[in-house]
Formats: sequence, C-alpha cells, structure tokens
Amino acid sequence: MADFCHLKTAIQGLISCSANVNPSACSDNVSTPLDDDVVCSTFFYSEFVKSTSDDITQSSAEILPTSAILGCGTDRTPDNYCKRKYSSPAHDHSSPDHRNASSSFSQCNKPCPVVGQVFPSYELVVQSYYDFASAMGFSVRLGSTKNVVDKGSGQKILVMKMLLCSEQGSPSLILPPTNGNRRKNGVSRCGCLASIKFKRIDRFDNWVTDTVIFDHNHSFTSPSKIRYLPINMSISHTSKLLFSSLAEVNVPISQQAAYFSNQLGGVQNMGCMKMDINNMVRDDCIDLKNYDVDLIVEKFEMNKSENEQFFYDLVKDDEGRLKRLFWADPTMIENYKLFGDSVTFDTIYKTNVYSMVFGMFCGVNHHRKTTIFGGAFV
Repeated sequence: MADFCHLKTAIQGLISCSANVNPSACSDNVSTPLDDDVVCSTFFYSEFVKSTSDDITQSSAEILPTSAILGCGTDRTPDNYCKRKYSSPAHDHSSPDHRNASSSFSQCNKPCPVVGQVFPSYELVVQSYYDFASAMGFSVRLGSTKNVVDKGSGQKILVMKMLLCSEQGSPSLILPPTNGNRRKNGVSRCGCLASIKFKRIDRFDNWVTDTVIFDHNHSFTSPSKIRYLPINMSISHTSKLLFSSLAEVNVPISQQAAYFSNQLGGVQNMGCMKMDINNMVRDDCIDLKNYDVDLIVEKFEMNKSENEQFFYDLVKDDEGRLKRLFWADPTMIENYKLFGDSVTFDTIYKTNVYSMVFGMFCGVNHHRKTTIFGGAFV
C-alpha cells in the first residue's frame, strides 16, 4: 500500500512538471502557428480594409540580403537560442543529412526564429531570417505573399510573407526551348520543407513570426564555404561606387579585387568574388548602352554652355539611334583656321557595338606635329 502511494505521488509530480514546460523549448521541427485570436489585430478586420485579397504570388528568384557598407559578411555573435537540437519523428534521424542538420542547429550562433516574436518593420523581420540562414549554411527564396486592399487609398498592403529554403520544390523536367546551346546547371532543389511565415499585425508595419518549420532534408554548407552562398554574395552600394571610381582610372578588375580584399582584411570578408565584379561591370555597360547617346548630348551641351565656340552636330535614325556625330572644340577650330591647308581623315578605329567608324580630321602644324581638327562617328 505504501509503494502504491509513492507511485501515485510520483505520477502527480510528473504531470505537474509537464504542465509547466515551455512549448517554445520543445524539440519539434515544426513550430505551432499562433492562434488567430491572439496574433490577429483589428487591422485585418477593420473598416479600412475592403477585403482579403487572394493575390498570392510565387517567386523562384534568389534574394540577396541587405549587405554592410563595404561588404556582406556574417557577424559571429554568440547566442543561446540555438543551443538545442531539432528533430522530426517523421524522418529517419540516422541519415547523414539529418545528423548534419541537427549538429548545425546546435552550433548556430544566431538567434533562432521564435513563433510570436514581434518586429517593428518588414525589413527587420526579413533580415533576421537572412542572418539565421547565413549562419546555418542555407540560402533563401521568396515564397507566397498576401495583400489586402486599403479602402482609403485603394492600394495593396502586404500582410503576409513566406520565405523558403532555396532547395524547396522539385526541379522542372520540361525545359523551355532555346536557340543556342543550353547551359548545364546542377539540380539543387530536393523538396526541402523548411520555411517561415510572417504576418503584419497592425497599420504601423509591425510584424510577427506566425509559423516556423526547421525540417531541412539536406546537408548544410560547411562553415568554410558559407560565404559563397547566394544569400551572402552581394556588392553593396558603397562598394559599387568604389569599383566604379577605380574603373574610371583604368584599374584592372584583378587589382580592384585585390585592393578590396586588402581593405577588408581578406577574401573571406569581401562578400563577393572577382566574377561578381566582372558581372557588375558587364551590367553597367548594358545599362550605359541604352542611354549613352543621351549622355553624349548632355556632355556636349555642357561644353557648349561653358564655351559658345564649341560645335557639335548629330543625326539619329527613325528609332532614335545614333547615325552620325561630329564635334570640334575651340582649340580644334582655331588649329583648322591656321593649319587647315592639308587635312587627312583617319578612320583606322572601328567600334564593335554599333559598327560605326570613328574618324579624326588631322593636319600638321608649323612644328610638324600632328594636330586634330575634329572627331566624328560615321
């Protein structure tokens, strides 16, 4: 009888202990969503909102984080939020992928997303998950979005956002037709279920973490290669200005990368590679091609405002593209008046983009030196 009383007392103690357990400290992979009565604000049901919109869009584009001033690194700040391991009873935890994922979660030094955590802005709530993914070793894709229509302004207001693991989904087996050779890319999508969902709780841009799923079915990137993840590879605005300034003085890209690496204390702190700088220069050239004629006209008009003797003339075709261009500054005009008895038109330079010939009107001065009378694109 005494043993039965001791057993009864022990069972009651276990029940009371289990009732006091914090649900957020459990080891499930899927965090339970918040109750709508708790997290939903009157914003979603107020008179200012016309109706909940079904405007849910999907995007498979990689998104990049807001980088630091001179690069995009991962600041290693110790934190105790991620000192526990996550496991899922629905999967085989003896597999290498799950062992790797479990150990990575236990070694993560960034705050883990917690259901119910409130953020004062959309940028902060997204950046927090970027930092977590960067420290863990996986990249992020845009998921579903939900908008509501404001009755007052008629504009759509973002009220829900999902971020997915970059390996979510399955690869497409039907490839679109192409004219040239198709580039062979590795298949990275493996049906990963990891995701996070944020909801807007009021009209003041406050957001709350609604659902978190940590169920990765793949191994994470090793710490030595985390900096190569797309989420960590970006060139900040300040860095672009630096590269543009170096390019204006004809500094080679290899020397630009070496200088940038030296300033940041190593290649691992750059947040980009030499190939990224090459791609940036390529994109700048493509953008410049669309309005380079306007830049020439703007430059010549500025020269003409500074000196009325500056002369230029251009001809465009029906589509607004440059067809012919001639210019001469005051010095060229004065040299032509003095030494214009003999003029040669040198057309040895030819551009590859527009298939236009660059020619120079040249002569010889009284010192038997070559003098330029004008320039032209024909």
